[in-house]
Amino acid sequence: MIEHIPKDKTRADNYITGFILLLFLAFIIFFKLEWIMSVIVYPLVGLFFYGLLKIIHVSQKRNQGNNNNLFGILLGIVSILFSISLLYYIISRPNVSLQNIINLIAFPILIAGIAGIIKGEIIISYSIKYRVINILIGSATIIICGVAFTSPMVTPQDFIWIHIVMLFSALLINILARAALYLSEFGLSLTNIRNFILFLYLISDYLISVDHEGNAILIK
Repeated sequence: MIEHIPKDKTRADNYITGFILLLFLAFIIFFKLEWIMSVIVYPLVGLFFYGLLKIIHVSQKRNQGNNNNLFGILLGIVSILFSISLLYYIISRPNVSLQNIINLIAFPILIAGIAGIIKGEIIISYSIKYRVINILIGSATIIICGVAFTSPMVTPQDFIWIHIVMLFSALLINILARAALYLSEFGLSLTNIRNFILFLYLISDYLISVDHEGNAILIK
């Protein structure tokens, strides 16, 4: 199936992968405590969302009463509780400051901003309007993350929480902008909540194709 993937999408993914490697190398050099924490923190965040999606997936199944569904819900709950408890233990250590936490939050959001610029610049199958929007949002995200990384030098300590609010706002806007970008390839709008669910399929392990009538086909 690789030959059916547009070359510009493959090129964009290669650029993004290269930037991730370079940024993580810089992360290791300039943020020693953060990169050590990231080895544990980022997988735990992934485990939290795995548990959340597991519960949602199982709760939507028709045969609600069987043991497999019950096991799936219990697995999701255990994953969420385990990840939250261990994350709290890590970030509550005396040597972990609020700035360390901000740096850990800003790093993946910075990658999301760069990815938005690359996808907007390179992939021509998306709507030009949403390509431009993603480039602008990605550029703003990079600036916000840059300010967050350098906040000890430019921001009074009393205002450091502002960076967390701005970072999570930037993350939410990037998610919505990326959803609108991906959906534009199928001529769909983000105004319909069901289309956002399709976006989740687009970024999951489902193969997306379009039939002769323009309908999106999901194949596990």
